[in-house]
Amino acid sequence: MKLANPVAHRLMLAGLSVVLANAAIADRAAAAVLNAGDLAPLFGTTSAGDPRLAGTVQSDALHPFEILGNFGEVLLSGNLQDRVVESNTEGTLIFAPRLRDLVGAPFAPDMEVRAVFVDGYAGFQTEVEYRTDGLGDVGPSFGLRSFSGDGLQYLFGVDDLLAPEESYFVSTLTDATDFAPIGTARIVARNIISGEFFETTLTGINVPVRMPEPSAALIGSLVGGVAGLLVRRR
Repeated sequence: MKLANPVAHRLMLAGLSVVLANAAIADRAAAAVLNAGDLAPLFGTTSAGDPRLAGTVQSDALHPFEILGNFGEVLLSGNLQDRVVESNTEGTLIFAPRLRDLVGAPFAPDMEVRAVFVDGYAGFQTEVEYRTDGLGDVGPSFGLRSFSGDGLQYLFGVDDLLAPEESYFVSTLTDATDFAPIGTARIVARNIISGEFFETTLTGINVPVRMPEPSAALIGSLVGGVAGLLVRRR
């Protein structure tokens, strides 16, 4: 699907590319804290550099996608790998998507992936960095969080992610202990010849959730039920 306002997206992403070109590349091992409205450059790290990002995989779904052109033709296809990891050191969840299996259209201009947007993080703490010690070839240049705090954006530089290259896992450490496949993801790509932007949207993406605390009434009824069973057993 073609973006409704490609000019605005071109300006936004071009502006971020300028910022990247002028940013001093720092040696930062730990993931970057992203509060609502924050933008942070990403440089990549490893489990040795930030041990909090290592853990046990809880879910690892694949979401196939296609980005279509103006006439319904497939411009770019692939899979969004939707990994969830429980941090060994924190006991909380890491959400680590990556793009893989990218295939461009034959005899057509290359499509460069410029951004992945994931919604569903409102109310949670987030720290972001991509892992260079895992699968993949390219990491995003920036992590950005929406002003509402709900959306995370992983932004790639010009010509950074072209098929058949794949992205690294982008690890987002949260304070969540539960997750559910109720989020959405948008993948935005740009025709390197025409400059047009196209996108596709995926649903069923894993995002953090909070399990409701049991109410006093529910606890009371459970206690009463157990007491009743004990009385009847006598």
